[in-house]
Amino acid sequence: MEQETTLSIIIPLYNCEKYIKHCLDSILAQGLNKSDFEIIIVDDGSVDNSYGIASAYATGHDNIIVVRQENQGVACTRNNALQMAKGNYVTFVDADDMLVGGSLAKLLRIAMENKAEMVKAAHIEVPQEALFEGYSCNGSSTELMSGDDAIVKVTKLKEGYCWGYLISRRLIADHNLCFPPKVSFMEDWAFITQAMLKCNTFINSDVLFYLYRRNTTSCVANMSTEKLLLGCRSIDIVSKASTNTTGAVRQKLTDNVCANVNIVLWFTIHYRRIFHDRKTITKVLVSLLKQVDSQFISRSLKPFILFPNLYIVIRHLLAKRKY
Repeated sequence: MEQETTLSIIIPLYNCEKYIKHCLDSILAQGLNKSDFEIIIVDDGSVDNSYGIASAYATGHDNIIVVRQENQGVACTRNNALQMAKGNYVTFVDADDMLVGGSLAKLLRIAMENKAEMVKAAHIEVPQEALFEGYSCNGSSTELMSGDDAIVKVTKLKEGYCWGYLISRRLIADHNLCFPPKVSFMEDWAFITQAMLKCNTFINSDVLFYLYRRNTTSCVANMSTEKLLLGCRSIDIVSKASTNTTGAVRQKLTDNVCANVNIVLWFTIHYRRIFHDRKTITKVLVSLLKQVDSQFISRSLKPFILFPNLYIVIRHLLAKRKY
């Protein structure tokens, strides 16, 4: 029988030797008892010294687990880590980001006192050279709601990340939740949306928890046709999930689907190398939009549904900047 702990902290690691030390230092400075948490680091085939740095930390901390795998992408990496997790709660941290000192203990207390299945905390974007010591664990307010209410009141398109949450591992296991395999674009949005739809007790907190560094070498900064088409699997998951909802939840999910379709369109229109594959992408996007409730589809996308190829070509010609 596996021995449970309170929290599993999952870190997917790939070529992040510059920042992984800061990330781990910020977690170890949370003031938690070592027996209360585990750190699971899955190195996804790094070719720099990321694995070596993480392994050195594991040598001195028996609650740090480091495993190495051939490159599979961030979604599979997180899924593999979830299979190893023993915590009652799970949180995801990207290897180039950090946590605010003391925030985890605060959020765990909130989660356990309210028997919450999900807790969402505040985050801020920080400069590349930032250190976690420069930030304080501010905030104390909490709002208890259902996952459906959270979909409507809390979710924002630009915050469709899996980090910044505490999530019940039982919620994940009971509903077989996972990240869409091989997908590295919008995969966290699909995962979090599914979790919210299954969640009964959701807490929205203003506790400053997560320090996010914008990564200019991320998959968004290096977009390709393949990544866009794989990302469309995430849109497909949410668009199908929306058909099982009603009212404001269905409208909000449709809004989010439309917004992500627009993101795919933007890359298709502005990236010359992707524009050449527009017919394949267009066919997929139109099929996705036909799955959602048509009354909630944004007005700007209705011409695209009627005349998709013409729509993309005209916008491509009018685009001031192309990459």
